[in-house]
Order: sequence, then structure tokens, then C-alpha cells
Amino acid sequence: MPYLTSKNNIRWHYEATGQGESLLFIHGLAADKRVWNQQVEYFKNFYKVITVDLPGHGQSPWLDVTLEDIVRDLDFLLNALGVTEAHLAASSFGGLVALKYFEIFPDKVKRLILIGAGPKFAKSREFPYGLEIPRIRKLRSQVETNFPEILNIFFRSLFTLEERKSLRFKWLQMFQKDNVLPRQEALIKLLRILEKEDLTRTFLNICVPVFCVSGAQDYICPPEALRHFQSQLPQARVEVFAGCGHFPFLSKPREFNERLKIFLCQEGHVEIN
Repeated sequence: MPYLTSKNNIRWHYEATGQGESLLFIHGLAADKRVWNQQVEYFKNFYKVITVDLPGHGQSPWLDVTLEDIVRDLDFLLNALGVTEAHLAASSFGGLVALKYFEIFPDKVKRLILIGAGPKFAKSREFPYGLEIPRIRKLRSQVETNFPEILNIFFRSLFTLEERKSLRFKWLQMFQKDNVLPRQEALIKLLRILEKEDLTRTFLNICVPVFCVSGAQDYICPPEALRHFQSQLPQARVEVFAGCGHFPFLSKPREFNERLKIFLCQEGHVEIN
């Protein structure tokens, strides 16, 4: 699979397949681009589907970069692929990447799909549905002192008890064992970003169609957070997947793909039979 070295000297690992409008999938913390395999297989029939490994994840090496560095590098990659506009679908921490991309390059975003993600993750007076800051810091401390064992505990916590009993989860565990471990220093840095970043102002200025998705039992981005986002941005479409935790696109890929297809097909952008 191809690599591209950016102006920031990050060697990005990516994949582009299919033809048509561009659809970029951005994974979250401690994952890699392979979490989107079931979406790639489906949407490559209708779109130019692009997936990337974020710095320090999968097969992209780590350099100490900021969120803006990551976004400008993504734009460098898209330009190299001849992409002038793209739909952005992002999971968890990837949602911050997608929103920051919109902030810097608003004319290049056609639609935003935020899965278990929003403009901020940390709890505050204005946003009471986020994670407690001590909880984020505890996870960062555990990554510093108990890596990589904490990754398995964290991964399991993102799924419901019923999901963990399923055959699909057993497959996901096998998939996880095959993963290249993310770099410890990358997780520490990105958790610091996750704690502090607040892109609410950017979110309120979104002028493209937005689809906010979460699992009914997602504690990272609970349904209450989605309803809060929709109150701020009434035109946003919100959907909660029953029986799911943080990754409805992994636990219910067929249902997720169908819902995403409907959203992408609105207003006649792409016709899918």
C-alpha cells in the first residue's frame, strides 16, 4: 500500500480505491485505517474511498505534531491524490481532525459525518455530557505506566456487554491482535489534545450537511451529547444505534452503511442503486 511523505516529514500510510466523489474515513485514538474495512468494501463501488493511518498509528510513524499539523498534512495528501472536495467521515478523536479540517479548509468539505465524536470531549459547564477531565488524565497516566496492557482494557470498555458476547466481537479481538500497536508517545500527545481541544465555534459555523452518530450506550459520546449538538446546530441529522457502544460502524456495519448511504445520497449528490 502507498506512502506519502509530507512537508512535516510524516510518512503517511494511506489507501485510495474506487472512483467518483471522494469519501475520506478518519479513525480514532489507538485504532488504524483497517477499522473501516467494511465501509471501504461497500462504498468503493460508488466513491473514491480514502483511508489513512494517523501519525503514530498503524503504519504511519510518529512525529510530535499538533492537530493543525495533522490537518495540513491531510490536505497535502488529498491534493497529491487530486482531491479538491471530499466527504469526511470520522470516528472518535478523528472527529476533531475532521472539524479542524473544516475550520481551515471549509471550501473543501462537502459533508461531515461524526461517529462517536463532536467538537469537544471534555466535560465543562457549557458541555456537561463530556468525559470528566480526571478520567481523561487517568487514562493518559495508564498509557504512560501500563502500556500496552491498558489498550485491551480500554478497547473492551468501548463495547457493550452484549456486543462483547457476539461472534463479531470475537472477530474484532482477533483483528486487534493483528494490529500494529500505536506508538505510546502518540497516544499520550493525542490524549492531551483530546482533553483541551474545543471546536464548538467551528461546529456552530458549519454550513455543510452534518450527520452525528453514536451508540445508545456510548460513554465517550453519549446520545445526550448528540442531542446537545443538534440543539446547537438544528440542521444536523442525528442517529443513535440501539445496542451499540462507541463503534456502531463495527458492530452493525450493514445498518451503518445503509444509513450513511442515505445521508450521502441526499440532495442528489450521488445516485446509488
